[in-house]
Amino acid sequence: MKYNLSYILGALLAVPISSVVFLFSVFQLDLHFMLDTGMFIGSYILSFIPIQWYSSRRFLKEMGLTRREYHFIRKQLNDASPKLKRLYKNYMRVRSYNEFKNLNEVAKLTRTIYNTVKQSPEKFYTVESFFYSHLDNTVNLIDNYTLLQRMPNKTKEEKAKLKQTKLTIDENKRTLVADLKQLNETNYNQLDIEMELADMAKNRNDFTKEIPETTKEKVNLKTNQEKYEYETERNYDRN
Repeated sequence: MKYNLSYILGALLAVPISSVVFLFSVFQLDLHFMLDTGMFIGSYILSFIPIQWYSSRRFLKEMGLTRREYHFIRKQLNDASPKLKRLYKNYMRVRSYNEFKNLNEVAKLTRTIYNTVKQSPEKFYTVESFFYSHLDNTVNLIDNYTLLQRMPNKTKEEKAKLKQTKLTIDENKRTLVADLKQLNETNYNQLDIEMELADMAKNRNDFTKEIPETTKEKVNLKTNQEKYEYETERNYDRN
């Protein structure tokens, strides 16, 4: 996340500042080594905090989020991470290629949505329902389905419930596809705008290329006309 860069930037700038303070304390103030070390730590903290705060504020402003909103989204991502791990554990439970393929598609969708929001936290509010219900519901269904599917001696009613569960999982997968589509809608709209701008630039360049040729033709025609008039006048004078 861009926000994490603020910690790196704060550390990169705070280290040289605190090092200068430390060297000044050692060679100019001639204090005890423990006091010099305290000066280094104190100057590091006092320089790191405002730099990190200011840079993180710029990143948050760029994303259109408040600090409170960002920490809330970060918490939702942290809560979703173990649910994804639970989903991946089901790879060891599946017993057929179709089940593996279905699980892999669901895992890929959830991972893509999670990583997209992690990289762009401002998109969280586009797919809130994914974090509040869709992910939980899908993981719980797959957990129960893969566990019960391995049980022997299933009754007819139990098989029917498992079949219905599988259909529900398929419906949830379609819901995840819709979440991903909604998440990428802004990017596709931006892509359309960029394509329109590229077409406009291309048309403008094509029009600009035509102008010199037209001007050149007009200049040539004018020059030829002047040359013709000069030759005509010269011939007339001879006669």
